[in-house]
Amino acid sequence: MDMNVLLLDSSFYPIRIIDWKRAMTLFFGGRAQIIEHHEDKYIKSPSQDYPLPKVIRLITKFTHISYVKFSRDHVFYRDNFKCQYCALSFKKSELTLDHVMPRSRGGDTSWVNIVSACKACNNKKADKTPKEARMPLMNRPKEPNALGMMIKKVSHSDILDFKNWLT
Repeated sequence: MDMNVLLLDSSFYPIRIIDWKRAMTLFFGGRAQIIEHHEDKYIKSPSQDYPLPKVIRLITKFTHISYVKFSRDHVFYRDNFKCQYCALSFKKSELTLDHVMPRSRGGDTSWVNIVSACKACNNKKADKTPKEARMPLMNRPKEPNALGMMIKKVSHSDILDFKNWLT
């Protein structure tokens, strides 16, 4: 069973998506309460059946994570798995990271200098700037916000389950 659960803080603000096992651990540990559950899905124990949670809320105070950790996968999610030069969609294995300002010219590895690029565009651009290579960017790279990144990472079925909480 591969079911996701939306985790809310004590003030009902979405924090992250977790798996159902982690949700049940928080619930049984007394750290969270179930806010919504699936009507037709249960977790069975030898002595009792528990409704599978859809949305849970932390009882204790939570310090918000207001940033998204920089990673290869997060860059691909931010850019919607599209090459930022040719605008085509690719699988994760077919994408590379490109430094907008090449490292050879002092460009750093950060949210504002890295974009997703297909291998062909990355090779074509080489160690030039987008302007020098005559390859304009689809979108200017920027740091994503945590809630926006969480929404990009959930599946369509999860969006339907969590729509009341993610708007």
